[in-house]
Amino acid sequence: MKQTHIGFVMSALALGLSIYGLVAQFKPSTATQVVMTQKPASRDTNESYEQIINTLNAQVFNLEARLRIIEQHRVASDSDMVKPANFEQAVLAVLEQKQAREQEEMRNKDPAYAFYENLPKDYELKLKTDPEYALQTNKDLNAKILDSSLSAHERLSAMGQLQMNMYVLNKTQMRYYNYETVDAILRIAQQSDDEAIKVQALEVITNTPLTDARVAENFVSIIEKEPNEYLRSMAADGLMLQYYQSKNKQPELNLQLAQQILSLYQQGDSKLKNLLKNNMFNEDMLTELNEQVGN
Repeated sequence: MKQTHIGFVMSALALGLSIYGLVAQFKPSTATQVVMTQKPASRDTNESYEQIINTLNAQVFNLEARLRIIEQHRVASDSDMVKPANFEQAVLAVLEQKQAREQEEMRNKDPAYAFYENLPKDYELKLKTDPEYALQTNKDLNAKILDSSLSAHERLSAMGQLQMNMYVLNKTQMRYYNYETVDAILRIAQQSDDEAIKVQALEVITNTPLTDARVAENFVSIIEKEPNEYLRSMAADGLMLQYYQSKNKQPELNLQLAQQILSLYQQGDSKLKNLLKNNMFNEDMLTELNEQVGN
């Protein structure tokens, strides 16, 4: 824009100089003026001179008009760029786009915790102070987890939120957190064709506070059949947590879990033994399990 502006200015100056030169060329000298006082110039010469001047003047006026238009556009453009409101809106738009991309990446990376971004600021306080709100929220989350028509991401997010609600309310048992909800996530971990989803589902459920023989059986099945070493390791952690959680509350289940763990260790190959040792117990723990089952 600046170069165009300078170009027009130079064109105008050139035209000005041309006019000056032409005027000087056609302006009679003193001697000529004396002669002209004695002998008028011909009509053709005067008409030619006036035509040139008029043409040059018209071109100058045209250039000046175009320069004014360009200048007005430039000023308007500069004004728009520096308006605080426009600048603020542009910045906010960029920030919103960046936040949207980050949220999408977070949902894909860890869908079980995607719910965080949509929680109201007073969410935890409301859970603690409004029992009806907490009950309805947990009921709705339970329904989402059990709804197989929803995507795995949505169901994992609902499970993550439901478990968080338990911790917020300082509970290890809740009406809408039950075996059906835990089993629904375990089935995602076992049946999904997406390895990332399988990993994320098992990570959500490994530390479940629900102690149940059926949950332990699912962990045993994953340990025995799953080819993914990380998933087997997570299932081993989950199985061991089931054992510890049942120690003082469910002695019969605790004995059953001790037998299952020892059976895996004793009958498994060296790879499985190493997995159990690395993720579950040391020699002291092995001794404790043997004593518990009466070996």
